[in-house]
Amino acid sequence: MKQWLLTLIAALVIWPAAAQLIYYKDKIVSAYATKDDKAARRKQRLLDQANSLATLSTDSAIADIESALWAVGQFLVRTPQSDAGISRLMQQFSNLPGSVQRGLLEVLHGLYPTDYTAQVQQVLEQTNQPKQFAQAAAYLLRQQPAQAPLIRSRLQRQFPAWASNDLLTALADYIDQFGKPQPPLPAFDSLFAHQQLHGFKVVYSFQRRNRLHPGLAVVQQADGRFARDSSGRLQSFVQLARSASHLPYFITNGSTPQGLYAITGTAVSKNVFIGPTPNLQMVMMHEVNPPQFTHYQPLVFNAPPEKIYRSYFPPSWQQWPGLLEAYRAGKIGRSEIIAHGSTIDPDWFKGQPYYPLSPTLGCLSGREWWDPATGRLQQSDQLDLVNCFIATPGTRGYLIVIDLDDENRPVTPAEIAALVDKWEQQRQ
Repeated sequence: MKQWLLTLIAALVIWPAAAQLIYYKDKIVSAYATKDDKAARRKQRLLDQANSLATLSTDSAIADIESALWAVGQFLVRTPQSDAGISRLMQQFSNLPGSVQRGLLEVLHGLYPTDYTAQVQQVLEQTNQPKQFAQAAAYLLRQQPAQAPLIRSRLQRQFPAWASNDLLTALADYIDQFGKPQPPLPAFDSLFAHQQLHGFKVVYSFQRRNRLHPGLAVVQQADGRFARDSSGRLQSFVQLARSASHLPYFITNGSTPQGLYAITGTAVSKNVFIGPTPNLQMVMMHEVNPPQFTHYQPLVFNAPPEKIYRSYFPPSWQQWPGLLEAYRAGKIGRSEIIAHGSTIDPDWFKGQPYYPLSPTLGCLSGREWWDPATGRLQQSDQLDLVNCFIATPGTRGYLIVIDLDDENRPVTPAEIAALVDKWEQQRQ
């Protein structure tokens, strides 16, 4: 009896780790993804929000202004009324609350990259707020890379204690490296092999530096092998790592930071724009404590957080420039960066190089197609990625975002297959 009880207890302990919940496409439906009269009214409400910027009172309608700025920035809306509203707000910039200032600068970076140079220069010279300074600096640098030394000098003058501010130290490094070619990446063989030291599954999200084009994610299983389909082809999943504003990684709502994230499981969001496709829940170091980030591996609990973080990379990758982006972003206070799908009508983004994907507020967005008549999910790289990740035991692991190079084109399956095939041939 005692032996039977011990066996039952052991089975109950082991079962949750081994059993996997596979998500089925035919059960995923979103009313928000349909194209009907309701959808038309939703679109009109967003346009009305954007147009309201021309008339909203800056004395009493702050929440409405913030919502309107979000609508303009997320859906890349340009109308005569919204343009007039942005111009009006910029004229009143110094009298606006900080939240509106930041939302406004975010919109300028995403939609008006060359329209407000003089006004943003004035913001840079007058603000005493690190976030607004960083946003203004990013806006001006993109237009005038040669001004980097002057902006760096102004940073030091306006913020004498800048070196003790995590946001401003990240900005200083960004200024120093701006416009310089990306150094060659270390060999991927060592990175793929290093995974065996911790033994968790890893998703690699390969991107381009400018993030205008989609990237690809692949899954390395706990035993070190990469996930392949029944024909032996490497499985890859289209992913966009660009935010709508495309602000730098260290600024709230900027594009997805490079580096390491802990995957803590899967979830289904209640956000209608993200939709009901399961997402990968991710956290950065400092967003959670080191034990949570390491999935409670006790041997590393007492080590400094940066040392723990770096231990997930081999020595050859320790000087990779993108290594600490996610680490620093978490320390600065960025949070809730996950890998999810999207129900946003892709028509908002026609003409963009990443169409039909949706930019985000800094998350990784998977490619999805929805039936416009029924709202049913038709095809989803996001769903396929999640199912691939959970097809083997365990729902925890890691994700690493890596910018491959400066090329102006999407990441292709052939590029990633070449990296993986080379390593797997050596491994054999």
